[in-house]
Order: sequence, then C-alpha cells, then structure tokens
Amino acid sequence: NGTVSMVGALEWNLNHGQRNLRLFEIGKAYEMRNGEPAEALVLTLGATGLAGEKTIHSQPQEFSFANLKGDLDRIGGLAGGFVWKTAARPWLAAGRAAEIFTSQNHAVGTAGQLSRRVADQLKLRQDVFLAELQLGDLLNAFEIAVATRRFEPLPRFPAVERDFSLVVADGVKFAEVEQAIRKLGIPELRRVEAGDLFRGGQVPQGKFSLMIRVTFQSAEATLTDSKIAEFSSRIVGALEKQLGATLRAS
Repeated sequence: NGTVSMVGALEWNLNHGQRNLRLFEIGKAYEMRNGEPAEALVLTLGATGLAGEKTIHSQPQEFSFANLKGDLDRIGGLAGGFVWKTAARPWLAAGRAAEIFTSQNHAVGTAGQLSRRVADQLKLRQDVFLAELQLGDLLNAFEIAVATRRFEPLPRFPAVERDFSLVVADGVKFAEVEQAIRKLGIPELRRVEAGDLFRGGQVPQGKFSLMIRVTFQSAEATLTDSKIAEFSSRIVGALEKQLGATLRAS
C-alpha cells in the first residue's frame, strides 16, 4: 500500500530531525477490474512542515490542505483540470479528505490530511498531508486533453494588471473571492491570482489582509483607464456585498 509506505517514510524522516518534507513514490497496486485482477501504477505524495521560507514580505506558513490542492491542481491542469469531491477515508481527517476526478468524471485518486488518530498513534506532532494518483488514468486524461486542446492566436493588445489589498473575515477562502469576481461576467477578465496574506498590525482581529491580482485583456482594443476603473469598481462592489470585504488602507 503506497499510503502506508509513504506514512512510514515521513515518520522516519521526522524522527531523524527533518521537519519540512516533500516526498513521492511510484509503485504498483493491484485491484479488481471487470472481475479480473489488474496491475496499476500509483503515484503517492507526502508533505509536511512549512509551505515556504520566510521572506521580507511574509512569515513562513505551515503546509495546509489548500497547498496540497493547489499543487495537485497544477498537475491536473495538464489533464484538463481536476474535480474535487468530499470523501471519507478512515486514515484521513474528516472534512479534509477528497476524491479527485478528471474533467471526464473518472476517479483518479484521493488526497487529504492524515487523521489525528493515526498521527497520534505514530507520535507525529505536525500535520501530514497525503495523496494517491492513478498514473494510468491520469495519462489517459492527459492524452484526451492534448487531443482536444485548442490554440488561440497571440493577443494583439496589452494586458493590464490591477492589485487589490482586501480585508476579509477569517474563514473566507480565495476560491470565494475568485468566484465572486468571475460571476460579474467581465469578458476582458483573464486571471485572478492570490498574492500575499497578512494578519496583525492594523488588520482587525478576526480578519486578514489578502492581496489579489486581476488581469484584464481585450481581443479588440487597448483597454482605457476609464474602462479599467469601471471593472475595478464593479469588483470592489461585488466583494463588499457578497463577502463583506473592504479595501485595505495603504
């Protein structure tokens, strides 16, 4: 079992003073398919510790389920994107366990946080995150994505970026911010990206500051300052109304 092997590898490294870990293993698994035993290649991932080093802009953050999902979604992007659905696994924490599907709705793996019960049995004092991906199914999805991929000509007109420093309540997720912006249906919207996250200082207790970067680009003309200002006003208004967000004073 790849998960059992990965947990053992993480435990060994933690017991030998290695706190920040990113491990992977490729091995064979056996299952029944159409009533016959079948062999499959499985990619097992394990992570624990810090998600990144301290910088002049931010303090180091502990690796989280959101980091795991983000890393896997970058892999899934090569295969047309992943769909995540809540799952229950005895070795994973409730509420932090998911089954992963391809865009063609084929189950391709599971991911989540090791349950506290199992972690305590192994005397692991920090959160551990695990994932298993069926490489055969992932490769099939990748081949389908490549076959159906459409290429667009390079844009003729420049992109424009705008940064928004938001103050939002604890518990608000970046996915909610992105969804609120995309619901506006702005055709020129190209990307919504998360930036720095900050707590403390002038940010009220129970809230945090989140910097997002929004990119606009038109296929028909260069965007004017007035048009960008209109888009920005609509975005701020939607975030205020739907999420109670406010712009952070500079």
